[in-house]
Amino acid sequence: MRRFLQVSLLTVLLLPLCASIASAHVLQSDGDIGAVLHIEPDDNPVSNQTTTYVLSFEDDTGHFSLTHCTCTATVLAGMSVISSKPLVMVITDPLESQDTFTFPKAAAYTLRISGKPGPAGSFQPFTLNYTVRVTGGAATTQPFPPLLWAGLGLGIALILLAAYAVETSNSTSKRGY
Repeated sequence: MRRFLQVSLLTVLLLPLCASIASAHVLQSDGDIGAVLHIEPDDNPVSNQTTTYVLSFEDDTGHFSLTHCTCTATVLAGMSVISSKPLVMVITDPLESQDTFTFPKAAAYTLRISGKPGPAGSFQPFTLNYTVRVTGGAATTQPFPPLLWAGLGLGIALILLAAYAVETSNSTSKRGY
């Protein structure tokens, strides 16, 4: 029983950490090609400040490489194209791209990554769309919402109460009461 209580408490305490890690980077895919988008600063772009975006590509077939791709990054505000330029490959990794962009105002934008094979490429053309929410003012990290903390606390309390009730019940039945 004590082992169950320890594992339950550890799980409940580590759950918020896992949730925040999972929400930071999203894999978008089209056919065999996918990419994880990471944005600096802290996945929280700010208007009128340079934003660095990094794309880590994955390919189920093993044929994709940025060196053999005519890849384009397009930033859209609604249906209007704000910027369109070739992806810049990171020199040390043919599956990673890094570039910068300055978003003009706080809004939701679409970062569209499209690619087609160059002369030596042998992968399917793809298009990946990411929604990028840009804030105004200074960059802020996203706090853990207070209601989530309250729910987490209630969950811990219920688990501890249930463990106590089971433990009390077991010890009572062992004594013969």
